Amino acid sequence: MLQSFFVYITFGLILFILGRLAQIRERANLLQNKTTPFWVWEVILALFVFAFVSGVRWNVGVDHLSYLNNYLSLQNGGYSLFDKEIGFEFITSVLAKSGIHFSFYFGLLAFLQLFFIYRALKDQRYLYPFLGIVIIFGPEYLNWMNGIRQMLAATIFVFSIQFIVKRQFLKYLFTILCASLFHTSALILLIFYIIPQKDYFKNRKFTLVLVAISLLIGSMTFWVNQLSQLSFLLKYIGYDWYSENIELLIADDEMRNIGPRRISMILVPILIIWFSPKLKATFKHTHFLSFYNITVVGFIFYNIFANMNHGFIRPITYLTVFTVPSSAFLLAYLYFNIKKSKAIMFISLIIMMSYLPLSVLADSGKGTKDFSNYKFYWYNFDK
Repeated sequence: MLQSFFVYITFGLILFILGRLAQIRERANLLQNKTTPFWVWEVILALFVFAFVSGVRWNVGVDHLSYLNNYLSLQNGGYSLFDKEIGFEFITSVLAKSGIHFSFYFGLLAFLQLFFIYRALKDQRYLYPFLGIVIIFGPEYLNWMNGIRQMLAATIFVFSIQFIVKRQFLKYLFTILCASLFHTSALILLIFYIIPQKDYFKNRKFTLVLVAISLLIGSMTFWVNQLSQLSFLLKYIGYDWYSENIELLIADDEMRNIGPRRISMILVPILIIWFSPKLKATFKHTHFLSFYNITVVGFIFYNIFANMNHGFIRPITYLTVFTVPSSAFLLAYLYFNIKKSKAIMFISLIIMMSYLPLSVLADSGKGTKDFSNYKFYWYNFDK
């Protein structure tokens, strides 16, 4: 457990420092009316550090060992245990059959995940110091290390929002098609292009009422049996196993207690909603409004399905991933107004950084069922 705290704190601190350097460079260039190229050393190093730490991990993320077994099967002359989308299978097959070590494989996938987030916000590098903190210490890092294929597609979706805002349909179509090469379910994201870009949650009090209603619905079970009608949709968007076993998933409607981690996941979006009027005004020349709309929708749907089997939550991760940029915008706003919001900044940081430490504590001692504590592969991989 001590190793986990050391690795994660060092990990987050490095990303914060490199993000801060990126912020300083962008500000200096703006003062000189210069354009900051994306590929500068601090961004490259941040991506490399993220890739390295994610690549040499062991059993961090529930599905990590499944991905590893699939890779080793191909590398040892066998066949794919997954037989998934062609983009994912192509990368896996090429690297495995080339004799590339699996740490490089996992590092590359993690590199791509962070790359699309950084690239989506390349003109707002004042967010970079906070992105590392939000990703590592919030729920996203463990999510990314678990559903690797879908979370890569989700980060591509974050990158693609710019094409919706700019009304560049062909670029958006191409980007989503690329995302679908890693997870077929990404195709459903095409519908977002036809949704008008408006301030759907202008009234924060009304939005909070919607949140309360979603939490209430999520605590009830009277509507659960109706979900069997969604089996065809799950199959269409690439969740074949969930579609075929939907009755089992519906039966698995165990009510989960709202513990500290769940509370942190609730409080972060509520903070964003509460400060949304200021955030919309401060960052009106960015894509914040689009990020915010999807963040709220994802939060509401997550609350509704939070007590259901994880199979119903997985499609919603395309929406909940937007909590990352929205949280970074909030922290940036509080930082820029630190004289007025020092206490709020501190409280917000504590809440946003609580999920991973709580997971480390909760999973410690679970052995092979511990998917949160950081382990290096060279202490665990025996071949």
